[in-house]
Amino acid sequence: MKNFFITLGIVLSIIAIIVGGGYLFVRHTIHIHTYRPLDSSVTHEDAVTFEIEPGMWPAAVVERLYEEDLIRNRFIANQIIRFNEWGALQVGEYEIHQGMSLNEMFELFTEHHEGESFVCGETHACIIIPEGELITGIANRFAAELEWDADEFLGLWSDVDFLTELIDEYWFLTDEILNPDILYPLEGYFYPIRHDIPVEIEDLREVTRRMLNMTQYQLSGVRMQIEDHEMTFHEILAFAAVIEAETQDEDEKGTVAGVFQNRIDIDMLLQTDVTVQYVAPERSFHVTPEMLAIESPFNTYLNLGLPPGPVNSPSTHAILAAMSPESHDYLFFISDMFGCIDHGKHYFTNFDDHYAFYLEHLQPSYNAGESLCDPDVQVN
Repeated sequence: MKNFFITLGIVLSIIAIIVGGGYLFVRHTIHIHTYRPLDSSVTHEDAVTFEIEPGMWPAAVVERLYEEDLIRNRFIANQIIRFNEWGALQVGEYEIHQGMSLNEMFELFTEHHEGESFVCGETHACIIIPEGELITGIANRFAAELEWDADEFLGLWSDVDFLTELIDEYWFLTDEILNPDILYPLEGYFYPIRHDIPVEIEDLREVTRRMLNMTQYQLSGVRMQIEDHEMTFHEILAFAAVIEAETQDEDEKGTVAGVFQNRIDIDMLLQTDVTVQYVAPERSFHVTPEMLAIESPFNTYLNLGLPPGPVNSPSTHAILAAMSPESHDYLFFISDMFGCIDHGKHYFTNFDDHYAFYLEHLQPSYNAGESLCDPDVQVN
């Protein structure tokens, strides 16, 4: 027994040393990248002009700092920026050099200038893109707030020359968005979050770049994981959009992704209603036989694999689920949409249980045109 406690003490001591050493290493690394300049011998006499342009987000600034050899590591820099919430950058030209630390640079970039205030509804239009929103809905939201025409947005977002410019500017945009099978090239690429647009902006191109800058900033934390993945980001986004449309429950997203991955692995049709509804002339609560017969590459009842592009704007949770689907044996899931057991909950099943659930809990309400289980559930 005495030997056991001695051994246990040694093991715990080793663990403490490892944990403590790891903590000190991380702290030391953050300290180096935050506070220590790249080259302390460089003086202000060797400064270069660095410009923060309208619409630039921290991730874009980090890319430029790295390209100009002004910071050591862009990944660590992005994590430090997100941790410190250095987000409100001031447009202008700054004199910086390798003798400045990351902390000093961003103190300069984010310092408040007299007369520059931020007021939603006055100086800025603060527009929220909900998770799972379609690009047509996004165009309507921005047009209403900025007093423009939604068709102007959609027209610009389909302009090949403009799209080609954007592909050159943003690492996550590729020629895949130019696939003629895709209805809207930038569908899925506007991140679902609040976008703050200065009201004085009159150029739709600048508004678009600000929106994509937000996407770039939000993806900065998972960029390495995306670039290392076997799927392209466009494919990941198409997968994530399907997951987003099927469930808003973050705890279910990985399981839903696993169902679709299992189907892909055995060359089984995805048969997800959201892709059919996406190309249907009119959206319907209940997918009809006519909708299932629509000839479109997006119809996953007729075509194997993922649709040719995203069908909405997915969240990071959905993107992560698409990259790391949960491992299980389920090939089906079904929602308690009429509140017969637990409204909105998904049940993951084999085929027999799936069909039995449908017959017992869904078909009677479908036939009645109203929920026979919960009168508060609306059927539209």
